[in-house]
Amino acid sequence: MGRTVPVLLYHSVCTEPAPLMRDFTVTPTQFREHLSFLASEGYDTLTVTDYARLLTSPVATLPDRLVVITFDDGFADFVEHAAPALAEAEMAATMYISTAYVGGRSTWLGPDGEQPMMAWSDVSDLAAAGIEIGAHAHVHRPLDELDRATAQIEIVRSKQLLEDEIGSLIESFAYPHGYHTRAIKDMVRYAGFTSACGVKHALSGPGDDPYGIARIMMPGAASVEELDRLMRGLSPAPRRERLQTKAWRAVRRARARRNVHEPAGTV
Repeated sequence: MGRTVPVLLYHSVCTEPAPLMRDFTVTPTQFREHLSFLASEGYDTLTVTDYARLLTSPVATLPDRLVVITFDDGFADFVEHAAPALAEAEMAATMYISTAYVGGRSTWLGPDGEQPMMAWSDVSDLAAAGIEIGAHAHVHRPLDELDRATAQIEIVRSKQLLEDEIGSLIESFAYPHGYHTRAIKDMVRYAGFTSACGVKHALSGPGDDPYGIARIMMPGAASVEELDRLMRGLSPAPRRERLQTKAWRAVRRARARRNVHEPAGTV
């Protein structure tokens, strides 16, 4: 396996996103243009679970051109716009769902980011239609800011709820906000997942960690030209965590501890 692989990360596909979601939303027309471009360029698609099996196999051979398409969170617009486009293009995809919000709204984003989430019946229908369903924790919180017991509950609960709903094994996980540590990866592995996705805004490929797969975040209103540039221009993910990542984690943890101890009414 000697080539890089773009693993694309989408969130919402709609024409009227919430204000906070504008930078993370492509329109239905743009998404179909993305898929048409990938097809015209001869890209094959795999689910994350199938791709991770190639990453861990010593004798695996990748297709000449491979792209992995993923979605985070579980927005209802996936059912209306993205799923039909993927089916028409005969392309595989993996949808990661934060289970606390199924049938509700994306309240973790606050009033400026709230959008409808898919229902449990949608989750079952997507799985039956061939979309891989993955877990995105229960409540959409950075797992590396939580104590060990709480983080483990977040990971395990999302897996159990999804498996109970669709009646089959959930094998892949995506870290909320992409944040994870070695300890969090171990929890995901011990929970029974065979792969997990981060973000990293980098290319995946040989040597990538199957429990920290690099993905490319799709910017809002990304054109085909922007998609092509990202897929060709980004570097492979580093094998070791960047110093900036560790520093930012320390800042976030300090902020989280401060927020816990602040009296009510403070900002």
